[in-house]
Amino acid sequence: MLLAQIESNQIAIFIIVAAILWLALILTALYHISRNSSMDFSVKVLWFIIILLAPFLGSIIYLMWGKNKKF
Repeated sequence: MLLAQIESNQIAIFIIVAAILWLALILTALYHISRNSSMDFSVKVLWFIIILLAPFLGSIIYLMWGKNKKF
């Protein structure tokens, strides 16, 4: 019984840490988009929509590919 409780707590901590990291990834991408002065407004709106519709994948794609592109 105690072993199951420890495993349950570890799983909960893992989920909480993963959720915080996921949220940080999304917020970092959105912050970078909003502060990027070389991007047109319409491109910013498009990236915001992509990140809101597919948060994890959209954030990773933007941070790896989109942030250094000149649109």
